Amino acid sequence: MAKAFQKIYTQITAITKATCSLKAEGVGNDELATVNGKLAQVVKIIGDEVTLQVFQGTEGIPTNAEVVFLGKAPTLKVSDQLAGRFFNAYGDPIDGGPAIEGKEIEIGGPSVNPVRRKQPSELIATGIAGIDLNNTLVSGQKIPFFADPDQPYNQVMANVALRAEADKIILGGMGLTNDVFQERLLQRRRA
Repeated sequence: MAKAFQKIYTQITAITKATCSLKAEGVGNDELATVNGKLAQVVKIIGDEVTLQVFQGTEGIPTNAEVVFLGKAPTLKVSDQLAGRFFNAYGDPIDGGPAIEGKEIEIGGPSVNPVRRKQPSELIATGIAGIDLNNTLVSGQKIPFFADPDQPYNQVMANVALRAEADKIILGGMGLTNDVFQERLLQRRRA
């Protein structure tokens, strides 16, 4: 929804499956926008030509769609209230719990200088030999799990989370079905 005196653009110059482009001024890189009500983010600026990635895809967006820039990059409220919760890709709770209160942190800021980062050294034992011996996890590390659709990646991730000797574990998944989410939510409520 546009705020009072906020400029609304209505002339999209190009549309692909995931992006749209238009001429706009005073826009920042990574800035959020809405395109016909769909959330989008600035991914490229060349002069006054701005390209937006539309998160839900561009299907149904006409060239005269309303584009409103929100004036900020994506953020997430961070606090201890994040523990044990489930969120969608935008950081909104999807587990029926209350909204998160906390310090708002910009997502995707500049990378941490590797020279200044604390060297990971604390082993996180998972009890899974293939991980503990071949791809050892250490505190503060991000590790991706890649799998073919027919591989049991959900069970492996669940086993890592359940067996790891760590205070907090954050699991993020892309392409997970709603059935998998509901199954994990039900398991959490039983525990």
